[in-house]
Amino acid sequence: MPPAGKLLKYAGRLVILCLLVSLWPLSAPAGPDPKDNILIFWTDNERLKAVTLISAQKYGEPVGIVAIPVFIRVRCGPADSAVVTISEAYGRLGRQGLTAILEGLFRIPIGGYLVMDQSTLEKASNIVGPVVMENKLTTMVDVFEGNYTSGVIEPQAEIRHLAAALVEPRVLIRAPEVARIIITEVNTNLGLTNIWRIYRAIEERGPGILQKKALTGRDYFLGNSPYRDVSPEDWVSVLSDVKRV
Repeated sequence: MPPAGKLLKYAGRLVILCLLVSLWPLSAPAGPDPKDNILIFWTDNERLKAVTLISAQKYGEPVGIVAIPVFIRVRCGPADSAVVTISEAYGRLGRQGLTAILEGLFRIPIGGYLVMDQSTLEKASNIVGPVVMENKLTTMVDVFEGNYTSGVIEPQAEIRHLAAALVEPRVLIRAPEVARIIITEVNTNLGLTNIWRIYRAIEERGPGILQKKALTGRDYFLGNSPYRDVSPEDWVSVLSDVKRV
């Protein structure tokens, strides 16, 4: 573990990285820690805007990231009788209920969570200031919203590019300010051990350790609303893909 005087700085650095993975969120010797699997929830008051799974494994292995579109349809309720979107499931069942659904679909325990509201993201974005994406200045909020480009967004390239931008010295000197906002406004059960484990992996191996994919499936519209159906096999295979060395 780092010296106590450096914990706030390190926590701030990793929190910035946790924030950026919400774009689309080293097992102990005795066995896997459920908090090695983390869900990052991005909300706007009571509405779920995005949810991302981070799987941090053994030291030196990739940090797997799966973007979970909120318009994916899942089953919930007694005997899985209702078919609703991810965002609707969050509205009905809350964080814990949606986590239980995702544990079943990914077939893994998910013990860690971080819930960040839009207002907190905007405060963090204002502190960090402009970041360079695709050779132009933009803000963290615009990157999260996907407004910084009119082209197709490739998750793997985007997460690595933004990670590199957010660990520049100009940004890192503001990390303690971002950390204070996170500590006071973000709802999370992550401890310093979880944070330090991921941060050290990224610091030593660079943004290339981050492997990110979005869940794909059959897309369609009902009226003006988009929906996506994902097969049971695809839920498992996408996680395997981002965790592959």
